[in-house]
Amino acid sequence: MLRISSLIVALSTVVLGSAQQSAQLDFFATVGELEMDYDRDGIQDSFGVSAEPPVFREQVNFRINSSDKVSGAGSQEISFSRESNMESWLTLYRGINFDAALAPVAGEIVLVRLSYYAEDFNNARYWISIYSGDSVFSIVPMTNTATGGWQTRSLAVPIQVRANGERRFFVEIGIRANPGPAQGLLRVDNIQVLSMRTVMRSNALPNGLRIAIVNPQHDPYRDLNDIPVGIVIDSRSRSGLAGHASVLGKHYVSTIIAPYVMFSGTIVAPYARHNRDLYNYDDVNQNHPDWFLIVNGQRVLRDNAYYIMDVGRPEVRERAWQSLRDFLSRAGRPRYVFFDDVDMRIGANAANYGNINLWAQAVVDALNYIGSRMRSELGATIIPNSAWSPAFWLRGMNGGPDAPGVATLPNMGGFLIEHAFTHARVSQNRTTVQNYGTTRDLNNWQVWTLRDQIRLATEYPDKIIILHPTYVPGLADTQQRVRFAVAGCLIVQHENTYVEIEPRGGSGLQYPEGYYPPEMFVPLGRWTEDFRILNGDLISGGLFVRNYENGIVVWNPCHDRDFTFTLPRDLYDWDRNLIRAGTVVQIPRQTGHVFYSAPEITVELSPQNAQVLPGQTVQFTVTYRNRGTAPGTNVRVAVPLPQGMTLVGSNPTARLENGQVVWVVPNVPVGGQGTLQFTVRVE
Repeated sequence: MLRISSLIVALSTVVLGSAQQSAQLDFFATVGELEMDYDRDGIQDSFGVSAEPPVFREQVNFRINSSDKVSGAGSQEISFSRESNMESWLTLYRGINFDAALAPVAGEIVLVRLSYYAEDFNNARYWISIYSGDSVFSIVPMTNTATGGWQTRSLAVPIQVRANGERRFFVEIGIRANPGPAQGLLRVDNIQVLSMRTVMRSNALPNGLRIAIVNPQHDPYRDLNDIPVGIVIDSRSRSGLAGHASVLGKHYVSTIIAPYVMFSGTIVAPYARHNRDLYNYDDVNQNHPDWFLIVNGQRVLRDNAYYIMDVGRPEVRERAWQSLRDFLSRAGRPRYVFFDDVDMRIGANAANYGNINLWAQAVVDALNYIGSRMRSELGATIIPNSAWSPAFWLRGMNGGPDAPGVATLPNMGGFLIEHAFTHARVSQNRTTVQNYGTTRDLNNWQVWTLRDQIRLATEYPDKIIILHPTYVPGLADTQQRVRFAVAGCLIVQHENTYVEIEPRGGSGLQYPEGYYPPEMFVPLGRWTEDFRILNGDLISGGLFVRNYENGIVVWNPCHDRDFTFTLPRDLYDWDRNLIRAGTVVQIPRQTGHVFYSAPEITVELSPQNAQVLPGQTVQFTVTYRNRGTAPGTNVRVAVPLPQGMTLVGSNPTARLENGQVVWVVPNVPVGGQGTLQFTVRVE
């Protein structure tokens, strides 16, 4: 006899109907389209190279060919021509990272697909092989045959384990030259290792927010089935390996990739020479010392990492443009480029400027010189870090003058607002909120105010806006500051807004996979209006309010006033406390509040106890009720089956998933309830 004491009912999150993106899982996405060459060696980043004898590598030419390719911005080209030598071989290889999230498992069948082009092989041969476990699979057998154009090959290969228990899978591209004169040219493009699995994610969080990742350091595959990453600022690691840009961009084509470069300075660290640094510190230091910005007779060293350049000099601008044009060709020809440290103030004390207006004009001239060429030749625009002066790009209000940066707007694809709404002061171990602003500083672009951040975030909805609040974690006011930042993002967001909230200092290093507080996931639905301001206006500040489908965001950015707000209906607060309609809520200065409707589904199971003999059946009834403030949509009810039971029937018809009986109820109105039934047999 089997005694059933109870069944545990698992109720999934209510689905709010956000759009989904799906893609076939590609374990080779880090290779991208064989177009990334950040380290400028002619070889697709992340490929390894082996040669025997080693000198043969020096006789082979590598390059990313941007004019002859199958897809993306380039193909990997390998060519050689030598007069005489001993027999030699060379291979390029790249393996699957089995430590990555979503890695293949032993026995899984993957489809390897690639395109190749070969010509002029004389006294030499080429091949492409797949190594899985201890087995070798030939996708292009060793040959010297010219292809007469691009050819595409596919091969199904099982994931195997070596005799020593090691998982191994890699693609090898090889050439072998016989003794004597030899030559050949081989191009490879669009290598894929495809799983039968797919990855799927929503386009946005359940309130419209989309995620930005700035300089990611974690496993990119973790972001495929997780948060809706919309844009990646990619500076690559010191090793130069491809990561988030290739993985996210290849799986979800709507993901925006913006390579990182340093606009104002030349970086001392050598690993940045060919990408982040537009000027090349070694060359400038040795051959162009007059290019450095001089303040009080000294070069200006920032963060012990880079020296500020005199961007007002024509030759400095030209160097930046030539470096950028070369870099973007090696970075896949992106649509946007992130310019860090677009500094409006540092040059004000320089010997050859003397005031901030002259330096600001030098910055404008440099941005326009580089930006206009980016647009016309590469179809790319700039996303500057506006932390130094958000107002630098704002048009004048009430007849006031435009800020200098308005002249650069045609070349700006958007703005990253670092320290938006909250600012981590790590050295002071506190998080601050900037003053809102006054009528006296209305059109003063040199003053950093919260009002200017709001304006920059909202006045150019056709441009990308990356809101980047920072805070010091672990302090008494941490939750208040995070909620203030999230509420601000919800108040100002539009269709081109992306958000990254970054902990700095304190315990910030405990978030290697990124920081996504629960406040970001509050189920507000979409916004239904732009924000409105009660008890004030945009110039002087007031209580900002914005309606969403399932709630209201209330935000007080003022540093000197408190407000109250009367709830129009029953709503939950941040902590899911039910606040009744007509309640007057206090909204203190520099706080943000979200009030939202949500279903609250409770589930009861009967009978809770039963004694059943083997071979007998028992019928269970599941009763669900919505005690919340909003209807439940596509509510998923899942009941796990204990061991020793077999499902024999259900009403309405359920499906069995991973040992659970599952129903999806299309709609459960507020106060509504319903029943589900299923019958099991005891084995």
